[in-house]
Amino acid sequence: MQTFRLVNVESHRPFTIGRKSDNSLVLDNLMVSRHHAVLERIQEKWFVTNLTQNSVTQVNGKDVAPKVDGTPYTPIEFSDGDVIQIGPHQLKVTFKGKDLSLLLMESADQEISLTRPLTEKWQAIESNELDIPSGMAARIGQVKTKNGTEKKATVKFAKALTDAQGKSVKQMNLSANETLRQPSCEITFDGLSLVCKNRPQGFDVEVENLDVFAGKKQLLHGINFNLQAGEILAVIGRSGQGKSTLLRLLQGIHRSGENSTVRIGSLDYRNTEIRKHISFLEQDPQLRKDLTVRETLLDGGRVYMNRKDFKANAAGRMEKFCELFGLSDRMDHPVKTLSGGESRRAALARELMGNPGLIVLDEPLSGLDPFNSKILCSHLKQLSFLGHTIILTTHSYEALEIANKVLVLHQGEQGFFGTPQEAYRYFDTSDPEQILSNLNDETSSNWQHVFEEKKLQETLATRVTAALQKPREKVHFCFPKTDLSPMFLYKVTLTARQWFRDRGKFIALLVQPLVIGFLFSQIFSSLTSLWIVAFAVILCANWLALSLSIREIVQEKEILQSEFRKGVSVFTTVTAKLILPAMVAWLQTLIVYLFVNFRTQVHASPAQLLLVTAAMVIPPVTVGLMVSALSKNAGQANALLPLLIIPQVALAGALVPLDQMLPIGRFLSNIIWSRFNQNSLLNLFLERQDPIENILAALAIALGCYIVMVIRIYCSKKAK
Repeated sequence: MQTFRLVNVESHRPFTIGRKSDNSLVLDNLMVSRHHAVLERIQEKWFVTNLTQNSVTQVNGKDVAPKVDGTPYTPIEFSDGDVIQIGPHQLKVTFKGKDLSLLLMESADQEISLTRPLTEKWQAIESNELDIPSGMAARIGQVKTKNGTEKKATVKFAKALTDAQGKSVKQMNLSANETLRQPSCEITFDGLSLVCKNRPQGFDVEVENLDVFAGKKQLLHGINFNLQAGEILAVIGRSGQGKSTLLRLLQGIHRSGENSTVRIGSLDYRNTEIRKHISFLEQDPQLRKDLTVRETLLDGGRVYMNRKDFKANAAGRMEKFCELFGLSDRMDHPVKTLSGGESRRAALARELMGNPGLIVLDEPLSGLDPFNSKILCSHLKQLSFLGHTIILTTHSYEALEIANKVLVLHQGEQGFFGTPQEAYRYFDTSDPEQILSNLNDETSSNWQHVFEEKKLQETLATRVTAALQKPREKVHFCFPKTDLSPMFLYKVTLTARQWFRDRGKFIALLVQPLVIGFLFSQIFSSLTSLWIVAFAVILCANWLALSLSIREIVQEKEILQSEFRKGVSVFTTVTAKLILPAMVAWLQTLIVYLFVNFRTQVHASPAQLLLVTAAMVIPPVTVGLMVSALSKNAGQANALLPLLIIPQVALAGALVPLDQMLPIGRFLSNIIWSRFNQNSLLNLFLERQDPIENILAALAIALGCYIVMVIRIYCSKKAK
């Protein structure tokens, strides 16, 4: 991650920059003069004055003439989005309303490189400024090929990398002009030396001839655009024209056509490794409401960052993003107390803990007032300054002010693609709101002709350039393996924290078994049929277990899908999600049992009681989680609850003995765990030996549902 510092500038006095300690901003670098430059606000505009003749002062790459005593001088105006160069340091300008913020890139030189001549002996390749794999070493040697021998560089790694196909790589041979590319660094062999360079954090995005399908229905046709790393693309269009469809394609929900090409960082967008570096945020992003902002960001760091990186840098990274997004004074506030704009900024900050190369946002400005819209836009611009590539859909025209490119969609086709300035010229307006007003079938059709001519010209130019240049270098893509922190106990603790901070839920967990147990104690006695008592306890256990688990996955489905896509183990997460509902339902069932036992005077072995009650709650908890994983939303999951309870009532054998059921009913009773629970609990009441098959059958049903759930989640995280 490229490090940065956020500097807030006070407008009521000159802001001085230099090496001496009396400056407003001190830059400790010999290429910065003692008093280098001054920023000041004059009549609502901001200007920079160059005070040095010995070093670099630039605005957007153009030199600022130094101020010389006795010589007429005009300070240079700068505005939102400009880049001020002070010696080797870049200050990127952002306005939040009238307030000026400077984003100081602490490794400002964008062309940091390391050249290491190679010999036949292994030598370590290390750099504190470049994101080179730890423990990397290289040497030069002769390698046998089909055509004889060839001089190659052999590069080895202390820890294996993962290639684009998902295979582990511990050593690689590079021919001359071949490159090993990682998300933030590339390593090239030039024939004699190994040349290491930093890369922009963001990914290039290339889309060519994109058709998008939902099932057999085609939703988008012939979309073409390209985006450079660190740029912002605003996708605009009237409602229902295909903006969200494009995002769902990138999420992997819809599929692309056979002749379509979508590349992110030069890899197919469905590549498992590249998808670990993409973040998707819905219009109303899900967050765990009972966590604080601090816990939310650290949660993102734990599930996205390497274990060592998390321990060393998570706290500092969290502080920086909270400062960047204006959340520093809200860090210890629960997420549920945040405003809509603050929630979206917190969700963005959480995703950024994983340092994504591409951020995709669906209507991030929807529902925000103009002030908060401008604030969020300024934050998005700062993220692009840091190198992140951003694609967003929007109805809000504030986004056009920060976008580098605009894609206009009309009736599922491309109505325009280019810079905002080109869009104004094409639609013959200076008012951003008029772009969509002027959009119609004719302008869309005309754009297709313009695009085809432009594409033909670019193709001819590319062919001529390719003919004059040397052959294109071969690139090998590799990714560092993310050694995440241990997840199982953390996930169990995280779920418990959410449950017990929700006071209503916590009180319900305490009261439910007491109320149900009290009612049972008033209707059952030593004269009551033990068959009925067993059935009532089992039905109660099912209700408690299902109600605890049936929303556990679906209510944070978006968060979990993002975590799974980034490499968090599905098995670990699902198992952790099972533990707490099972334990709580188990304890609740035991409390109900104690009330019943008090009245019925049933005697049972404690060990057998614990085993039988565990077999009663594990299947419904597992089934509840499975339904939660299959459901589209919490409402749908709740609606399925009666369909899970009623078969337990009808087919357990308590209402109608099994031998009186019709053949289909008897068959279905074999896949109903309550039938086996009924037998086990009745044997417990009657102090009879319970065949182990009853417990094993109930747990086998739970295992089958668990396997179905895990497979379903694995399939859902893969792109179509």
